[in-house]
Amino acid sequence: MISSVLGGIPMFWPGLLLSLVPAALWNRPVGRLLRAHWVVGFVLLLGLGGVVVGTLLPEAFQLSEGGVRHCATEGGRPRSPYELLHVRHIGIKLATYAPVGFAAALAGTRRRAAVALLGAAVLPFAVSAVQYAVPAIGRACDVQDVWDGVQGIALGAVLGLGVGPLVRAVRARTRSV
Repeated sequence: MISSVLGGIPMFWPGLLLSLVPAALWNRPVGRLLRAHWVVGFVLLLGLGGVVVGTLLPEAFQLSEGGVRHCATEGGRPRSPYELLHVRHIGIKLATYAPVGFAAALAGTRRRAAVALLGAAVLPFAVSAVQYAVPAIGRACDVQDVWDGVQGIALGAVLGLGVGPLVRAVRARTRSV
């Protein structure tokens, strides 16, 4: 099953490498900026790298010579739970954006988490704007992609907010020992 999913993403392995390097180099400064553990910085950077690779890089690093500006604005809507769980390409989009929402929800203070979540919520809109503004990458923006990205971030944020108190309790307990 994993190979069938990854077979549909030709840039998965190079993209993973492109995402891992900055995440490994900058996770501690990002964690300090968020006043969170370095793992949160790592997950956030890895998630952002996945979004960039999955949505903004041209397929196989080949720039499109005849790029057309196009943005599909009709038919965008939130997906049903059935669609989220059973349609393969939607699951990939959710998996791309969910780590960003998860890490943003785990930012240190409530204020920082709110700011990080707001920034994460803007991300799908920014991706579509770049897809529209840079036709050479050969990616057309689509309002449904924005909805899917927002739902992925929301799913990650809900998981992060649910796990957050548990993570903080474990961290407090290990510090007191």
